[in-house]
Amino acid sequence: MDSPGVAAPPPSPVGKYGPLVHLSRFDLAPEELTWQLPVNGELYRLMPGSDRPDYSLMVLRRPLHFYPPEGFDQGRVEPEQQVPDRKGRPMVRVHALLVCARFVGQQLHSRMVDLPVNVAFVIDNSLARDERVDFAKIEYAGVGFLSEGHAERRPPTVPPPATAEAGQAAASEGASAPPAPPASPPPPVPENPQGAEPATDEPAPAPGTDVAREAATILRRGIEERRGSPVSRLSAKFSLGDGHRVTGLTGNADGEPPEPTVETFARLNEVFARFGDHPATADVRGVRIRIGQDTEDVELARG
Repeated sequence: MDSPGVAAPPPSPVGKYGPLVHLSRFDLAPEELTWQLPVNGELYRLMPGSDRPDYSLMVLRRPLHFYPPEGFDQGRVEPEQQVPDRKGRPMVRVHALLVCARFVGQQLHSRMVDLPVNVAFVIDNSLARDERVDFAKIEYAGVGFLSEGHAERRPPTVPPPATAEAGQAAASEGASAPPAPPASPPPPVPENPQGAEPATDEPAPAPGTDVAREAATILRRGIEERRGSPVSRLSAKFSLGDGHRVTGLTGNADGEPPEPTVETFARLNEVFARFGDHPATADVRGVRIRIGQDTEDVELARG
């Protein structure tokens, strides 16, 4: 019972199937995602993974579009999710994200504001029907900041992304269980098959830059997971051996050695292996990264 004279907090906003949430901004994520903010959606349900029990499936009010990284297998996504941007370059359209709290000891909760979360694209919609997270059905996106409720969309600087009427649902700590989802999400109703891209003519990044930036994100995450706290400044140098596997790591992370979790090195080796897929990066034998409050620089060292 509430204390006399003390108003009860307002109930959390709930959509058709569960709590409304939005991503207000991204950190260390593909640039094209910032063009599509805020990202509104509903939490579908909690899903256990092999590494933690508290992933949440976030079904989007409008789909997101992203440029597939170098080496990405387009066969992992359905043909209707493969769309060109305004210059004819391939993009992937997704209708859901997988999110989890970024730091140990935190979790999604009612009235959260800018909670740091790890974000992955759901590239296979059948994940919504799985009992556990199948990591082959997602693609890591970056770090976002999740808040309760929906946010108004900003004045568009790009063509509006497509509309999705995909199965909307949710699960969040303290929320009532949603009704059972349909057997499969209904198909999206596209508004803009050209994807979401601003009218710019920026030069394409140098080959291998995307791999180095993804590795920088993975390293930062791994250090933060081990420490249980954010890393604001990071400089590091990777030495790469046969198969572009990590053979050495030196540097500085907020005044301490850049020591990530053991599992981080397996993820780094998977990413660096993509250097061998392109003739222009096959001779890369080292990577330098520098991350500050508002900067992120990467440099490749050739063998």
